[in-house]
Amino acid sequence: MLANCRDVLSVVTEIYQGREWPRQLRLLTIPDLRAAGREVSDVARELRTTQARVREIAGSADPIAAVLRTPLSACEDEARITKAKQGLGQMLLGTLSERAFEKLYKDKMGTTELRLEDTREGGTDTDYRVYNGSGKAVFRINIKFHGSPFRNARELVGLEPEDCFALATYKINQAIRRQESEFLPYVFVIVGVPGLRGEAVGARLPGRLVRFAALVLASGLEGKRSIEDAIVRHLVDDEQPAEVRAVIAEIAAQLMVRPWLVLSARRADRLLREQLFERVFALRVRAFTSHYRRAEVDMHFSLTHDLRTLEYFLDALREHGLQGVVLRLERGDI
Repeated sequence: MLANCRDVLSVVTEIYQGREWPRQLRLLTIPDLRAAGREVSDVARELRTTQARVREIAGSADPIAAVLRTPLSACEDEARITKAKQGLGQMLLGTLSERAFEKLYKDKMGTTELRLEDTREGGTDTDYRVYNGSGKAVFRINIKFHGSPFRNARELVGLEPEDCFALATYKINQAIRRQESEFLPYVFVIVGVPGLRGEAVGARLPGRLVRFAALVLASGLEGKRSIEDAIVRHLVDDEQPAEVRAVIAEIAAQLMVRPWLVLSARRADRLLREQLFERVFALRVRAFTSHYRRAEVDMHFSLTHDLRTLEYFLDALREHGLQGVVLRLERGDI
């Protein structure tokens, strides 16, 4: 329960653990700074805002609403709580998948000249770049987690639900465009745990963090995604209660033993073009956006026939070298 501004400040302090807060969240400290006798001009300078804004927030009966443009009660709205659980849970699954991939890659490739560089902090569509011994980037990697089977896959795209992986067509297009503009092969790496969904994971996270995320979602703040990222980073990297550590350890353990699969952007693009109307059922549905609101136009791949295993991919790197694998990626053989 978040009952007042003091509770919200406590959660923000917990999340950032001494790291710099977003400027907009720092405005929540204005009432305390003024109560401590700080001059309006000093507070405005320190928080990089105007003196009028300092006076507005300091004199407000509801500083949360003054800063976030939404009342504190917004964090108790069930629909927003559900959305926050789903969002945080999915982001946590994505982050843990990236960490698991990094460990698998380094365990397998640690004795070679290849180097994996984390680019997630850049906010791009690439999680990692792989560099050779000369420091030259040789391909890009994007990690995808899938946990919910497409129940109607057999009827709509001719695949068994447990054998179906959906990838947004725009993401395939983006990957191909980036690959062709930079002459750098682009690879999707996929892992899934059947039945493991974002909302179920989010439901096991601390309620105060979920409610704070719900408050952020309801707010008028800019950079909401970066705040959600900070919450997930806090969950994974900072000390947590035993029950939270248990959730993270359980998911991490499942990810390490699940099959990991690889799909090059070139192969994804080729299959998309070859099976456009068979596997992109949105193109066969009249008024698709009306019937499936906010749904993406997805291409559906067979996990067993269209994708290669990560073990195959890494073994190929070790046995055939970068040049051989890059050629296969460019041809769409992987």
